[in-house]
Amino acid sequence: MRSAILAAVAAIACFVPAAAAVQSPEVVAEIRVHGNYATPDADILRIAGISIGQTLAAADVDAVADRLRRSGKFESVEVRKRYRSLTESDQVALIIIVQEHPGVAAGGVMPGPMKRLGNTIMALPVLDYVDGYGFTVGGRISFVNVLGKEGHIILPLTWGGSRQAAVEVDKSFAGGAVRRLRGGAGLFSRTNPAFEPRDFRETIWADATSPSRKFLSVGGGTAWSHVSFGGVDDQITTYGARLVLDTRTNPVFPRNAVYASAGWSVLNIQNGPAITRYRFEARGYVGLIGSTVLSVRALSDTADRVLPDYEKALLGGVDTLRGFRAGSFVGDNLAAASLELRIPLRSPMSVGQSGLTVFADAGTAYDHGVRLSDATAHYGAGVGWYFRAPLIQFGIDVAHGSGGGTRAHVTAGLRF
Repeated sequence: MRSAILAAVAAIACFVPAAAAVQSPEVVAEIRVHGNYATPDADILRIAGISIGQTLAAADVDAVADRLRRSGKFESVEVRKRYRSLTESDQVALIIIVQEHPGVAAGGVMPGPMKRLGNTIMALPVLDYVDGYGFTVGGRISFVNVLGKEGHIILPLTWGGSRQAAVEVDKSFAGGAVRRLRGGAGLFSRTNPAFEPRDFRETIWADATSPSRKFLSVGGGTAWSHVSFGGVDDQITTYGARLVLDTRTNPVFPRNAVYASAGWSVLNIQNGPAITRYRFEARGYVGLIGSTVLSVRALSDTADRVLPDYEKALLGGVDTLRGFRAGSFVGDNLAAASLELRIPLRSPMSVGQSGLTVFADAGTAYDHGVRLSDATAHYGAGVGWYFRAPLIQFGIDVAHGSGGGTRAHVTAGLRF
């Protein structure tokens, strides 16, 4: 037995050096460069400090990527190592993937600071008309990807029914617990169709969203505002959370899908009691014959105390109860429902979409302390026509409201 063990040890001792001797160092046999459009491959390889036939040590892949990043010519760099054969491990291929800065000239010449800033700017006009709120005109200037990839700074400036001068930040993330962060500060003013004075606010706000499942997302936010409304000047803080279920693949014309949201928020008015609000909304879309879709919507917005006038729920108009002007009914609480048949005149896959709608609405706005069953309900029904194209949208709904009135509701504007 002892002699057998000694023989085995001797055999292993002879085999290990032999195995080590046959293992060859890795050699770069192929280099591929992807993603470059202005910087030649030869310049990228020169910066990377790598060439075909070069022996590749364990730390060389990271060193190549680091040299490319430190050159300042690329927004992102990734270097991958692949073996060229399943049986031989000494021949490797390096794949270099780069993303160049916007505005890089031929030859990889970096643009100057002003040109690089100009390449990030996107300017869009704003032109909207909503019945009850009037025209809104202005523009939005966006500085795209200035906070890293998917990180934007937006400067909206509008006048008319909705007035705004603000700075907004919008940043999305590929992974992690938070997928989108938004926030901003600015001056806001909007026509209030139920009251004579405009609503004027100075606001700072922040909001975060995180997906929890494929169709589910959770979010929350907070804001501070100084509100001027007629002779009222209040300082308010709000915070809240929401849960959203959305199975729509095409939000513009959904089919066989559902959208539902549940939100909770707290409104704190300086020197006043906290007011808790709850908002629930559900929408369902069922495909019928051809491209026709039946849409059902239910909405509930409630508060546990009396709200100030500038926060009261408004019922009426194209969003809730067609057949009545916007803001016809006011209350601390609101409940509304609608049933709508959408009949496309062109395929929903067309560049320009148009169609007819047949709808019926119901709703009520009631004060705190009044039960929903005791509130007065209002009804409206009618027909409409819509047109949607990449740059313009237009719609008109003509409805008859309970009580004898008939009203046309027009929405129009530029959309990008």
